[in-house]
Amino acid sequence: MKKKARAKAPLTWSMIGLLILCWLLPLGVIGYIMFYVAADKINGQTERTIVTSADNAIKICEMRMDAAVEASKNASYLPTIKESYGQYMVDGNPLELRKEVNTFLEQHYCYNDSFMYTSLFFTDSPEEQFFTAYRGSTSNAVYQASRRFEDKVMPKVMEIYPGLDTDVAIIGVEDRIYMIRNLMTSSYHPYAVLTMELNKEVVFGSLDSTWGYAGNAIYVDGAFLTGNNESALEDISDIEGLLGENNRQCRLMKQGKEYFAYSVRKPGRHYIGYIIALDRKMVIDETYVVKYISLVLILFMAPLVFIVFHFFRRKVTEPIGGLVQASHMIEEGNFGYQIKSNANSQEFEYLEEAFNHMSARLQYQVDKIYTEELALKDARIMALQSQINPHFLNNALEIINWEARIHENYTVSRMIENLSVMLEATMDRRHRRFVTLEEEMSYVEAYLFIISQRFGERLTVEKEVDEGLFQVQVPRLIIQPIIENAVEHGINGQTRGRIVLLVFEEEDKLVVEVRNTGRMSKRDEEKINELLTDDAEPGELGSASLGIRNVNRRIHIIYGEEYGLTVKNNENGETVSRIVVKR
Repeated sequence: MKKKARAKAPLTWSMIGLLILCWLLPLGVIGYIMFYVAADKINGQTERTIVTSADNAIKICEMRMDAAVEASKNASYLPTIKESYGQYMVDGNPLELRKEVNTFLEQHYCYNDSFMYTSLFFTDSPEEQFFTAYRGSTSNAVYQASRRFEDKVMPKVMEIYPGLDTDVAIIGVEDRIYMIRNLMTSSYHPYAVLTMELNKEVVFGSLDSTWGYAGNAIYVDGAFLTGNNESALEDISDIEGLLGENNRQCRLMKQGKEYFAYSVRKPGRHYIGYIIALDRKMVIDETYVVKYISLVLILFMAPLVFIVFHFFRRKVTEPIGGLVQASHMIEEGNFGYQIKSNANSQEFEYLEEAFNHMSARLQYQVDKIYTEELALKDARIMALQSQINPHFLNNALEIINWEARIHENYTVSRMIENLSVMLEATMDRRHRRFVTLEEEMSYVEAYLFIISQRFGERLTVEKEVDEGLFQVQVPRLIIQPIIENAVEHGINGQTRGRIVLLVFEEEDKLVVEVRNTGRMSKRDEEKINELLTDDAEPGELGSASLGIRNVNRRIHIIYGEEYGLTVKNNENGETVSRIVVKR
């Protein structure tokens, strides 16, 4: 008991000394600290909050603007329009040209919510327009947009595109934003012009999430593009000088009685300036609230100081001592350490129980992760057998890919791209345990594309995947090894074969089924059952066998024995591999 008292003494005497020093000071000094120092800190925190929220909002705009520019490149980089126009120049069939171009525009821009309307014309016949609208647009809105484009936008496009070269022009017409891009021949002469109306609510809609937002103005290369609540921006005296700083860092400024956040970004070759007007009342009210609360606290805290001290010592200091000691034990590596009950209040009793539960859970997680790492060891060893530097390999594949594209060998290009996806998935440089089902399916698609080049018409693949499950988190690389096993053991050596991939929801579970032609023999079933037994050590295995074994072990480790992989024959003479994980 004496040891406990002595152990508590330093904290108790430190608390007594702190209270004496604080409350012997004149209330006037305390008032000064509360009224001015705390207010200044709140002002600083408010400024940081505004700047951070504005910077995040502008970053979102910048990313969406970059995405819109990248999407516009599809018309240039994909060969559809160029080839259709070349065919038109040969056979002079305008109906086929219109069909191909309209289909391309609809496929690439009709479902992209960053664009309201997209127009394309060929430079040798600018009066002939190819036009598509976002799928959510009404017929009346589409008609108005086409008329507005013809009357207001087209003259500016005709004026701009001859000197545009490969750049992207961004212009504002009647408070609407348009992006203009040339489609170039191999000799860098424009043969077509793409014009897209940006959806301001999507591309720049994040600006209104800024703390204290009251309005905004957007400038491109110093010229006003669009904005709202322009009256709130009238107090800015030198907008050109402000935007001329090319200041990528978001800053807060005050001019007159108004507050503004601003930043200048450069996506591509253009400077885009963002100015966000702030609600002055929201900015300054925080300071007044702090001052009033501080005054009330000073008036009521004086008579309560000794009560607080007694309560603190009895209800807080002693229980905290036990928690600190237990924390040191955890820090030293004694996972699973349990606190002996020392609490004299319901809250600290709960904290002690929660700590004990957390400590036990931590020990369990450490053991579980260690076990899972052992399960992944074989797969990682196979991935590490290649001594080629991953960055060098990716760069080499990228160079080969561009060479294939330059020579218009798109099959080779796609194979390289899909091989890169498989390599990235195998190397797993970010060491993620889980990915979305959508990303997992991208690995499957990449593998199927590569393997389809090997088998050609011998292999038929059918997929029925519930896209509503795409955002569900699943363990990484659990489907592709099953597909590989189906190819190697069900298709390889056959004249023709079929694989069916099904992904669906079953109660609270996510189910993946892979069906392939060909039944397993009795010997194959025994081998599969041995592979799917966690305790078995089957020795040297092929990549496909090792893959399904590790898939099953990882699922058991993560979700428990009721989930996992089964491989059986069905009544239709097919082999069915079924993965079940928690939804």
